[in-house]
Amino acid sequence: MRLRHSAILTTTCLALWALAGCSAPPSHSAPAGKQAETPIATAGDHGVLPSERLADRLLTADDLGPGYTARPAATTGSPEASVEGCPQLEKLGSAADNPYAMFPNQGKRVFTSTGGTQLTEELYSAPPKELAAGAGRIMTAMGACPSYQLVTATTVAEVRTQTVPVARLGDEQWGQVLTVTAGGRRTIVQQTVIRAGAVLLVLSGSPAEVTAHGHAALAKAIAR
Repeated sequence: MRLRHSAILTTTCLALWALAGCSAPPSHSAPAGKQAETPIATAGDHGVLPSERLADRLLTADDLGPGYTARPAATTGSPEASVEGCPQLEKLGSAADNPYAMFPNQGKRVFTSTGGTQLTEELYSAPPKELAAGAGRIMTAMGACPSYQLVTATTVAEVRTQTVPVARLGDEQWGQVLTVTAGGRRTIVQQTVIRAGAVLLVLSGSPAEVTAHGHAALAKAIAR
């Protein structure tokens, strides 16, 4: 099934940047996990935030420390591709079926370190019930298949997924590590996804960086 601007395509392009020159994605989605029992931070009384306010709540290069540069997320689309070996992900292929297309309020930023690693932050906002339902649909699909192939016109990538624990932040949280192999090269991308009230935070990058900056990103995203 052909996918364009789909959750799984844009997610995997984070890893393919390092492997096959995949164009920078406009958005990405998140993996499967479970709801926190005792959240330590929440934005449950926050209303829906417009895109301009979400942009103000994104991390900056100064927040991350020396050695980072920031740029806006690309507005051009990712290459057309197909997912093979995971029917659940194929069902997310069209824009009409992609829950994230329902959330026009969003902010995105990409960071590059002096070592060449990348960290991507995305914020979405919608009424909590809508946000949880839409994100949950993607997360369920992402956790349904331990492996699959992502096929573009020039690249066949083998993708393996593993659900990982996430710190108890916000109202719901999910974590997944994707190991992507293409052209004989392998890279690892971790995603941490946290819903706090009407805000959804998605961090993607190396496991060490995602873990190191998750608390700060959420604190800034839900600051009053």
